[in-house]
Amino acid sequence: MKSFQHFLVLVVLSSLLVPAFAQDEDKYNNYRKRDHDQLDQYESGDYLFPPKPKNNWSIGIKGGLAYLAGDVSAQAGYGGGLSIRKALGHSFSLRLEGAYGVAKGLNFNSNTGYRFHSNNTTIPQAGNNPVDVLYRVLPADNVSRRVFYNHSTQVGDVSLQAIFNLNNVNFYKEQPKFNIYLGAGIGLMAYSAKTDLLGADNNIYNFTGIPTAGTSTNLKISNRKLALDALKTLLDGNYETQGEFSGSQRTFGTSSTFTVKPSVSGILGIQYRVNRRVEIALEHRMMYTGDDLLDGVMWSEQGTGLPGVRSAPTQSNDLYNMTTLGINFRLGKSSDGLWWVNPLTEVYSATQESRQLVKKLTDDSDGDGVPDLYDKEPDTPEGAMVDGQGRTMDSDGDGIADFEDDEPYSPKGTEVDGSGRAIDRDNDGVPDIFDKEPNSPAGMYYDAKGVAIVIPKAGNDGNDGKAPCLLPILHFDLDKDNIKPEFFPELYYIAQVMKAEPSLRVKAIGYADNRSSDAYNLDLSRRRVTNAVDFISNTYGIDKTRFIAEYKGETDPLINNLPDNHSNRKLEPLYYVNRRVEFECVK
Repeated sequence: MKSFQHFLVLVVLSSLLVPAFAQDEDKYNNYRKRDHDQLDQYESGDYLFPPKPKNNWSIGIKGGLAYLAGDVSAQAGYGGGLSIRKALGHSFSLRLEGAYGVAKGLNFNSNTGYRFHSNNTTIPQAGNNPVDVLYRVLPADNVSRRVFYNHSTQVGDVSLQAIFNLNNVNFYKEQPKFNIYLGAGIGLMAYSAKTDLLGADNNIYNFTGIPTAGTSTNLKISNRKLALDALKTLLDGNYETQGEFSGSQRTFGTSSTFTVKPSVSGILGIQYRVNRRVEIALEHRMMYTGDDLLDGVMWSEQGTGLPGVRSAPTQSNDLYNMTTLGINFRLGKSSDGLWWVNPLTEVYSATQESRQLVKKLTDDSDGDGVPDLYDKEPDTPEGAMVDGQGRTMDSDGDGIADFEDDEPYSPKGTEVDGSGRAIDRDNDGVPDIFDKEPNSPAGMYYDAKGVAIVIPKAGNDGNDGKAPCLLPILHFDLDKDNIKPEFFPELYYIAQVMKAEPSLRVKAIGYADNRSSDAYNLDLSRRRVTNAVDFISNTYGIDKTRFIAEYKGETDPLINNLPDNHSNRKLEPLYYVNRRVEFECVK
């Protein structure tokens, strides 16, 4: 065991001294000969996709801990293996591995499982019990037949494994230093389980003096240590007796008898890239054969009730585990192993070259985002929004650029002042372009056309002013919640009314037509109200708390009895009337 550990340490340390081989500058080294034409076409721009780099090979050696999850409490064993791996792509590779290990176990509590159960065909998987002959001659009492299960199991296996990389496709890093991988494999396992039951005098150990407290569930921690210490003193460590086995066995030219079983394995590992030739891997591999005799025992303390049979097989099969530290060496002339190469590197590289080329071909002296080559206004003021030809944006066409316009969405054709605000000579909140009474007296409320609205006083409820009952209505296209530009003047008017009367609150009520489900229409009417309120608040600085939002879905239509389907296109204008947001003044 120690010699193996020393060998592994020397291999790991030597790997750190392995220099990275000088990389050949020939561009074809990373690609198979049959892919050279594709590489040339890709670099010349005649083909969209680059060729895949060569599939790499690597060889590896590993060593570490081996243990069994079975019917006997596991103790640290040792194991190692050799492997050869071939990449089939950036995320998938195949690995052929051969491994050998020794797993040990020792129970701190006694059992009486060796009792007349060998070759009993009435028990599934009864197996063969070489130890039964040792215990058959003893008195049939629990004390004399007490035994502390122990084993030393030699395991050799060969498996073909599929390895899946999880993190070499990294969006934000060209060369990862660590690589996490999962794997699964199939193969053959040969194992031989032996147990230490005879002392130096070749007689069965007398376990009666080993401290115990019944079952493992009520054995105190202190007694466990006492039991294990006593067992280590008693046992000589010479595993001389073949454990239980099932089926045919082979010797393979050794003194041990091996059982051969097909196996499946699961793998979890993490690799560290030392350089482009060398990597270190920490890995755990778990192997399953469907066999309960890897530790040489399969019996519990529960009897079966069958004549002469006082023990029953346990309910779970054994798992063989190896946790190893290994070193892998990559073969071939390519620049790096595919499981380390980020396939996005080629994409990002081409993008970076294009970006640099664009940077060289473009110059934007006024910083408006439009190259001077295409800029119709190469001296645009700083901060001004421009169109695709670099011209200063004037969304409402009033002759004042948006970045200087206090009202960048004034209605088309509106006469504005020097700040871009719509002219309102009578200060009634309605631009002159829409005002039907351009000389209205001050102190009144007006509708969307500037016509004065007189509302009787509400009485002694504290409302001593006059407020308009209705404000403009917005309409929406089918299944849409966005504000149509043609309704910007209405929203502007509502904002002016609210600015003129700071105590005024406005109720915004959303509706939908009667098609689609009630729940969907209710949510659609909510989104329409939300977008309308957000537009007024964000564009004209009206506090959102001054709005009361209601969502009524398809209820309260202005036009009733419309069919709830799309069969008659001629009715679309009528549905349009019902798709709306209404505004009411609340004092």
